[in-house]
Order: sequence, then structure tokens, then C-alpha cells
Amino acid sequence: MCQVVGRGRNRLLTLIILICAYIDADAVPLQDDIREQGIQVIDLIYSEDFKAAEDVARKLVRKYPENPAGYFFVAVTLDTWMAFYFDKKKENEFYKFCDLAIEKGEKILAKNSGDEWALFFMGGAEGYKGTYEARYERWITAFRFGWRGVSTLLKLTEMQSDIVDVNYGIGSYDYWRSAMINTLWFMPKIKDKRDDGIKRLIVAADNGILTRLTAHTALIEILLNENRFAEAMTYTDRLLSQYPLSTQAMWGKARALYGLGQLDESRRYFTKVLRRYESDEYISVYYQVLCNYWLARVDFADKKYEEVINEVTVMNTFTINDDIRKLLDKYFSEAAGLKKQAGVKLKK
Repeated sequence: MCQVVGRGRNRLLTLIILICAYIDADAVPLQDDIREQGIQVIDLIYSEDFKAAEDVARKLVRKYPENPAGYFFVAVTLDTWMAFYFDKKKENEFYKFCDLAIEKGEKILAKNSGDEWALFFMGGAEGYKGTYEARYERWITAFRFGWRGVSTLLKLTEMQSDIVDVNYGIGSYDYWRSAMINTLWFMPKIKDKRDDGIKRLIVAADNGILTRLTAHTALIEILLNENRFAEAMTYTDRLLSQYPLSTQAMWGKARALYGLGQLDESRRYFTKVLRRYESDEYISVYYQVLCNYWLARVDFADKKYEEVINEVTVMNTFTINDDIRKLLDKYFSEAAGLKKQAGVKLKK
């Protein structure tokens, strides 16, 4: 599935802003400094300053050691870094902070079973573990955690919360649970809720308090998956207007432009993303391979067959460990086919 990068990156942010949305809920107000620093973490993540985002989140943990918020935000920053570079380096620490967020939430619920914030952070931590498992196609554990997370969000709707942002978390789960039904052979068949999920996400993108950005990124990947390229461009452009150097937004725009047949512009955006990873001090082979793969597809569609061969040749120069190689096998296979076809075209 070629949406792997969008899903891997965008779903990695899967509940972060939704949590902050509850800041404005009347029932359970959050301390002003947690509110302000939570917003700062989100902004730094979208600005791709992951170290600064993590520092802010860890300050929350130190200041409020019994509050699940800080632990959750630390987990988010760790996972965002791992998603951006497709690296497991911080996996153990990520799970540690997810579990701490759940533990702190459980302690609060033991005293007040109706505490919306505690429920929300617990559900967010479970859901975030699900997105991490999904990145490595460990579907059973991914949807086990995901279901735990969405079940908590559904409890909040049963509590008649009037926060529109709850549509983000439920909408994301409903869409992907339905869209991947053939992959999830081990799960019972359900009603197709893709349209319902998209509608919920649109509500969050248009009317959410603080889920607007994340709902935008979720809609980009989903609309690409649905081949609704022009609609996806609407959301990439909105995101780029706020974060013009956003790698995930540029990636989504490059894919949408390819789908619309605007090959020169698609190539330009894929090249921007590739240069971003090539210039980073931390090497991410995974995304460089995928950039070369997509550039090969663009060049083939544009009948630039020599460039196709060059891009595929570059793909095969990277040293890749077995785990990453397995996840990239389908791309290498497709690229080999493109190279072969390009060679035939050049001989004619």
C-alpha cells in the first residue's frame, strides 16, 4: 500500500491535538500552563523541532508527576521522532511513557470514575501504541490497542461531551478499520464505515477546537487512499499555509499532484522531501528509498525512461536491515518492474 508513509507519519500524531481540545471543556478544566505547553508541543512537532517538543513535554512531567498529560506528550514526541525517521531507537521509552500515562490515569479514576481527562489520556496512550504497531504491520496488536483507545473515546461520547473534536479519533479508527478489512482477516466483518469516518474527520477539520491540523493530515492520507486527489490537495495546501516546510504536507501534496497528472510539480515536491532527508544529520534510509521509488513512478509516467533507471538504481544502493527490507519489499518489486519496462522502452 503506497500510502504507508502518510499513514506511518500522520497516524503517528493520531491523538495529540484531540487531547488538547478538551482544554476548553467546561466539565474538567486543565491548568493553564499544561494547556499552553501542550499547544507548544503540538506546534513544535508540526515545525519538526522534535527535541524542543520533547523538552517541553518532559517539563510537564517534572512539574505534574501525577498527571497523565505530561507522560502522554512525551510519548507523542518520542513516537513522532521514530515515525519521521522510521527508526525503533526510542521504542522502549515510548512504551514506558504510554504505560505511565495509563497508570496515572487509572489512579485518578480510582478516586473519580467520571474524570474525562483521565479517561482521555488513557485512551490516547492505548491508541498511540496501536499506531506504532501498525507502522510495522503488526496488525493484531495494532487494532487491539486501537480498539482500547477508541472504546475510551466512545465512553466520552456516552458522557455527552459536547466537544466536537471527538470526531477526529473515532473517525480515524472507523475509516481504517473498514478500509483494511481484507488485511485484517482475523477480525470480524463489520459495516463499512469509511464514509462515516471521513464525515467525522471533516467535522473535526472544519469545526474542531484544536484538532483541525491533525484532522487535516488524517484526511490527506485517507483521501489519497480513496484516490480523491483534488480533495486531498485542499488539505495539503491548508496545512502548508501554516507550516510551509512541513515534510508530511509536502509528501501528501506530491502524491496528490501525481494522481492529478501534474508530473512536474509532483517531481518538485518529491525532490523537496528527498533533499530534506538527505540533508538531515540523522540518516533515514526508509524514506529516501520511498522518495526514489515515487520519483521513478513520476518519471515513468512522464516517459523519462533513463531517469527511471537512475532512480531505481539509487534505490538499490542503500544498506537496509532485514526488518526494513521486508516492509519495503513491495516497493523494490514494483521499482524493478518499472526499470525493466523503461529498458524495453529505450530499446524501441
